[in-house]
Amino acid sequence: MKSVIALVLPLLFSALSGQAEDKCQFNTNSVIKAASAAVRDKYVLADKADILSKQIAELADSAELEQYCNNTQTFSKKITDKIRKLSDDKHFYLEHVGDQDESNNWIEQWRIEAPKNNYGVKKIEILSGNIAYISLSSFHTFENAKPTLGAAFTLIQHSNGLILDLRNNGGGDENTAGAILESLIDTTKPLPFVIESRQKKIKPSRITTLPWPAYGTDRPLVILINDRSFSAAESVAFSLQQLGRAKIIGTASAGGAHMMDTPQSLPFGFEIGIPNSRPVSILTEGPINWEGNGVKPDIEANDLKSLEVALNIIKKQLNPQ
Repeated sequence: MKSVIALVLPLLFSALSGQAEDKCQFNTNSVIKAASAAVRDKYVLADKADILSKQIAELADSAELEQYCNNTQTFSKKITDKIRKLSDDKHFYLEHVGDQDESNNWIEQWRIEAPKNNYGVKKIEILSGNIAYISLSSFHTFENAKPTLGAAFTLIQHSNGLILDLRNNGGGDENTAGAILESLIDTTKPLPFVIESRQKKIKPSRITTLPWPAYGTDRPLVILINDRSFSAAESVAFSLQQLGRAKIIGTASAGGAHMMDTPQSLPFGFEIGIPNSRPVSILTEGPINWEGNGVKPDIEANDLKSLEVALNIIKKQLNPQ
């Protein structure tokens, strides 16, 4: 009898294993190895790409992620978290974009929700002393956001100073960020950075004709940031700080300078976003960009105090003692 039991148990376990494999919607190893190869070929930091690629490949040998082979959302989140931790780069993401899974595509959801979020224009107000306040929650695609942003800049065009609130702004479209930046600087002077990839360095594209009144450089400007200001929002703050155009108030931003274009397709309907370029300051002093460390404020203040600090700074500039 014992020999019969000993014979049956391996067969039973084998059957159960086969059932588990049959339940898998996708092969986690195939997805991980394809992601590893894509990172090796495309990641902007060539000196780190090989090491990071090998570290990602090692995840395929771990049984930890195999348990999520029937849950695309959980697998995507787990592998995204691991790649971000390994790379210390918050721009990386992996997601599943199947025909039946479009609700999981956060970029598409961001675009769909843009109208009800006023294309990122959260609040506009004229404060005491004719000081304008604009809060931007996101930079939506330029063509879509242009009318709403145009209305905002038209409304504030006669103000005495401007507070631009980029706290909790997770970034978005670089063209929208560029247009906002151009509105606040001397457009005849170069921007303080170039865009660097593994192949080349190029000057950032400029918007030659603004679709709204330029705010110019003659009036005081303060930018508010916090640890949830990210990516393109940081780009605006960093550039204005480097150019000496604005005071930055708040806490250090999230530290995501790297940039991406089209996501890389992976097996089983997955795709991975890989940072493949970065801004690099052309100034001889200071950080080359804000990757990892964030934009450092000129004056530190928490979210409860930063607006009050900004108002006092502008009022002092308008009425020097």
